[in-house]
Amino acid sequence: MILTGSFERNLDAKGRLSLPAALRDDLPSRVRILPAPDVEAVYVFPEDRYEAWVMSLFEKQERGFDRRNLDDQKLMRVLNSMATPAEIDSANRIALPESYRSKKHLDREVTVIGNTDHLEIWDRETWNQTQAETEAELMDLFFS
Repeated sequence: MILTGSFERNLDAKGRLSLPAALRDDLPSRVRILPAPDVEAVYVFPEDRYEAWVMSLFEKQERGFDRRNLDDQKLMRVLNSMATPAEIDSANRIALPESYRSKKHLDREVTVIGNTDHLEIWDRETWNQTQAETEAELMDLFFS
């Protein structure tokens, strides 16, 4: 399963996100939510894909993740401490932790994008600006 698409949504007063109908069948009932370390968004991983993503961060090292390496331990510890388990409720909503919403400036209007193995939840205005900047570079990115 590959998660794709862009969907404009609104968070409710409790910070819950109603998942787009097009993505509901692609997500299990449990996910991991964490503030994106690289962009102004929140990541939502299907539970089984979270572990694969974390381990992929160590792939460029010949040895992979090394429990005896202090830097590897530090990165693993920080990532896992930020990843909050969450259930998708019967109304197909996930509750985004308030601290993550605040950190990533997610108030009400958001855009949910599929990014292969995870979803990203962006403030709608920030996403629109990011997308406009990236579209200008798309041909260079595509052919690099």
